[in-house]
Amino acid sequence: MFPIVLVAGLLIGISTPAYKEFSRHSNGNASYSISLATPCQTGKRTSGYALAPADFVVLKQRDLSGEAGPVCKDK
Repeated sequence: MFPIVLVAGLLIGISTPAYKEFSRHSNGNASYSISLATPCQTGKRTSGYALAPADFVVLKQRDLSGEAGPVCKDK
């Protein structure tokens, strides 16, 4: 039962407007690093687009050189 709920949650999550906006600003790299940033609001910043549905970020997409820069920064 848990796998069904997990898959349903993922499918619902990727169809939200916030995820679609994140995909538009994404660099297409499927590499992420574990980074915690709190509090953080969903939206575009100088450090990239933050997808933070619960006001925090856990995963940071790496750039094409493999670096994961600052999370949720406007400077």
